[in-house]
Amino acid sequence: MSDFGNNQGGNNAQGGQQGGEKADWLDKGIEAAGDKAGVNISQKNADTAGDFANKEIKQKEGFNLPGVN
Repeated sequence: MSDFGNNQGGNNAQGGQQGGEKADWLDKGIEAAGDKAGVNISQKNADTAGDFANKEIKQKEGFNLPGVN
């Protein structure tokens, strides 16, 4: 069973470059928070959540988060 978990984690790391976008600090932080909470968050979902958070910050504050693509 531990091999299945290791393979699953490896697949997430490899799938991180889909669409030509690099993971920024916000996406990586969302993934890390999910890992710490025991929830598997894919790179795609972390990117979507990070983009949403950045968009909301821009609408409310008038600027993007620094270092977020």
